[in-house]
Amino acid sequence: MRKEFFLLENIIKNTCGNDKVYYLPSSGNWGEALTRYGTLKFLRSIGGVEYTELKSYHEAAELIQSENLLILGGGGNWHNEGAIQILRNIHQYFRAIIVLPSTYQANHSFPNTVFFSRDRYDSKASMPDAPFCHDMAFYIEPISSVKKSGTGYFFSTDSQIEIPAGNDDIILKGSHLSSIYPFIDTISQYGIVHTDRLHVAIAGCLLGQEVHLYPGADFQNKAVYLSSIEGYYDNVYFHETANKG
Repeated sequence: MRKEFFLLENIIKNTCGNDKVYYLPSSGNWGEALTRYGTLKFLRSIGGVEYTELKSYHEAAELIQSENLLILGGGGNWHNEGAIQILRNIHQYFRAIIVLPSTYQANHSFPNTVFFSRDRYDSKASMPDAPFCHDMAFYIEPISSVKKSGTGYFFSTDSQIEIPAGNDDIILKGSHLSSIYPFIDTISQYGIVHTDRLHVAIAGCLLGQEVHLYPGADFQNKAVYLSSIEGYYDNVYFHETANKG
C-alpha cells in the first residue's frame, strides 16, 4: 500500500474517534465505480472504524446528527457547482467531513472539512493546504489476467478529436454503483489500451497493460499521471497531443 494511504487512514481515525462514520460516494459514470470499489476496500481495511454507506446526499441530509463523521467520495466532480452545492447542503449536519482525493480547479473552504487532492500539481495550486493522496481506485490491488493481444480504444465520445474506428466509450455504460467486473473484463481483452478516460487508464495500470493516456477536457489526466502513474507502472505513457497514430 502506498504511504499516502496511511496518512489518509490516520486522519480518518484521528477525526472519527468514537463517532459514527458515513461514506457518501461521488455519483457519476462507470469510472467512478472503480473509485467507490477502492474506497470500500480501503474503509474495510481500517481497523476499529465501522462505517455506513449512503446511497444519496438526501440520506445524508436526513441524519441531522452533529456528532457524526462524513467521508465524501472523491473524483473529478469539483469542477462543477453540483458537488459544491451538495457540500453546502449537508456540511451542517456533521461534526467533521473528509473529502477523499479529488481534482480541484478552484479553492474551496468549508468549516470542519478536510479536502484531499489527488494530484500534486494543478489541484495543489488551487488547494495548497489539501493533503495529497492517490485516487482511491489505486487502492485496488493489481489484477491478474491472461495477456492479450490487440488494441482497444476507449475515448470520450464528446472529444474534439477524431474518434478511432471501433471506439468504446465504456464509462457511459454504467454508473458509480455498477459492478466493476464487466468494466474490467472489457478492458482486459486487449494488450494495448488508448484512452482519454482516466479510470480506463487506471484499470489498464491494474491489469498490467500497455496504456496510452491522452489529454482530456482539463488538466486532470496529466496531473494524475505525473502524481500516481509515472514511476509506479511500466509501459504506461502520457501523450501531450491527441495524435493516436
